[in-house]
Amino acid sequence: MATYIIGYLLIILVVAFVVFVELVGHKVIFVNNARIQTIFGHPLLRYSLRRIGSAIISILLAITATFFLIRFKVDANGGLDFCKKVVTNWDKMNETIAWAQCAATKANLGITENWFVDLFTYFFNILPFPKTICVSSFESVVDEITGSVQYYEVLTGCRTTVMYLGRAFFITAANGEFVTDVIFSKMGVSFEVGIIAVLVEIFLGYPMGMMMARRKDGIFDRIGNAYIISIDAIPGVAYYYIWMVILCTLIGLPRKYEAGNFLTLLAPALTMGFTGMAGIALWVRRYMLDEFNSDYVKFARSKGLSENRILAVHILRNAIVPLVRSIPAAVLGALLGTFYLEKIYVIPGVGGLLVDANDKSDFYVLQGIIIVSALISVVSYLLGDIVTAVIDPRISFSKE
Repeated sequence: MATYIIGYLLIILVVAFVVFVELVGHKVIFVNNARIQTIFGHPLLRYSLRRIGSAIISILLAITATFFLIRFKVDANGGLDFCKKVVTNWDKMNETIAWAQCAATKANLGITENWFVDLFTYFFNILPFPKTICVSSFESVVDEITGSVQYYEVLTGCRTTVMYLGRAFFITAANGEFVTDVIFSKMGVSFEVGIIAVLVEIFLGYPMGMMMARRKDGIFDRIGNAYIISIDAIPGVAYYYIWMVILCTLIGLPRKYEAGNFLTLLAPALTMGFTGMAGIALWVRRYMLDEFNSDYVKFARSKGLSENRILAVHILRNAIVPLVRSIPAAVLGALLGTFYLEKIYVIPGVGGLLVDANDKSDFYVLQGIIIVSALISVVSYLLGDIVTAVIDPRISFSKE
């Protein structure tokens, strides 16, 4: 009961906050209160709320499209292809029993004959309203005399939650586990590797781009450009294998991931980091060269300021503004992992989970990953906008 009270109270507070901000922003209430107007009528706050609202609509549309694509796949060829995939030894079983097991599997997945009922049920489950989900399974029994099929629902436990993404049935060792539990456990593994890769990208990519711009057409700039071009020219998967050979075969780092062993994180993290830093270096160099030729830099030189001061105070500060907005996306994106990298280094992360769920028709897992990915993307873009607005006072979100 406490979960329901707290959950609905939070929903009411969020709705009330949004309405309050809009009323203040449109100067309907607290017109003469400068402090309230400054805080709750701030253009960045209103812009963020609008972005969240439009993003929620986009996510719901994406979920709807994914849902119908999955249902088309389930019902293709009268459902025969799906049933053969999810029922073991389909061709060796009695036809009546085989179809009964397939129907029971569909019931476990929440699939009925009515597509729209299933869609609205799924929406209710994923929307952030408190709900109690009782985990059950459907078992089928075939009467040997009459041939009729009866279904029995077996209750295995209940959980009070805010968002229910369904259960996983077909991916390895899932066995009816909640999709949220499966995804978040995989995210932890992906994030271990991804966050180290992000740190490598940032702490190597930015200095590399700065040095290339500072010594344009020098030896370091030429080597850096050759490296960047090689990243673009060689397919990503091939580049991953090149770094795997260098890091694991030549240097001797462990190739296969092991939980709790930090050394096994280094090879995949460095592979991703060394590849990703090229893009950062490219854009840092490009933005800095643009700033080098700007009028305010020429004016600063005419005043006698040293090149180091011009670089630190003026050029670098303005050049990194367009790039800082990508940092939240890189950090949060580390949660989602990379399929090819996880395949090479045998990492049980989210990237491999997505492919596994698609291959084995574990549709709740597939839809759950899409929802989580969409939410992470929305938060990433929103945080990027906020960070950019904070460090660049020239940006305004007002319409005036």
